[in-house]
Amino acid sequence: MKKVPAKTLVFALALAPAFAFASEKKAENATMSDERLVTILHQTNQAEIAAGKLAQQNGTSADVKNLGEKLVADHTKADDDVLAAADKAGVKPNPSSLSAHDKQMQQTDKKKMDQMKKLSGSEFDKAFAQEMSRDHDHMISMLKDAKTHVSPPIRELVDNTIPVLEQHKDLADKASKSADRGTAKGRAPEPVKR
Repeated sequence: MKKVPAKTLVFALALAPAFAFASEKKAENATMSDERLVTILHQTNQAEIAAGKLAQQNGTSADVKNLGEKLVADHTKADDDVLAAADKAGVKPNPSSLSAHDKQMQQTDKKKMDQMKKLSGSEFDKAFAQEMSRDHDHMISMLKDAKTHVSPPIRELVDNTIPVLEQHKDLADKASKSADRGTAKGRAPEPVKR
């Protein structure tokens, strides 16, 4: 029996989680249905509306407050669009259609928002902007992957939603840079725990 060098074994073990994640992501997207995606989008819109209201209340910079206002307005409209597309596709949001991974991601997002509520000032601005950038980036990627697995009315919804999310990500990145300049003079904010 041939011995496997230790470096090769360590490298293979280090890559195992990445391969498992890629395999899990592929399986998640392969099982995407109209009902599941509509449910994800509906629940995400509700969470983004709440996050936008939080930014309007707790934000100190104009960029974060403006981002919050934009989140509330756009995700309120987006939710109406989701429900209209769902009706066209003959489905409704149904939490039982969510995968275990979807539910875990929602719990993680809720915990992050709960932590965000405890922050104030420039710490809130920085953490909020960074989190919105990451969340919107993740959602854009998920929608691009999922759109090949859904019906035409839902695919059209996705195509119309992605540019809005890209605009939100750009606004969040701008707010983050603005908050960076504000925290450069003081101490940096604590990262939001995952």
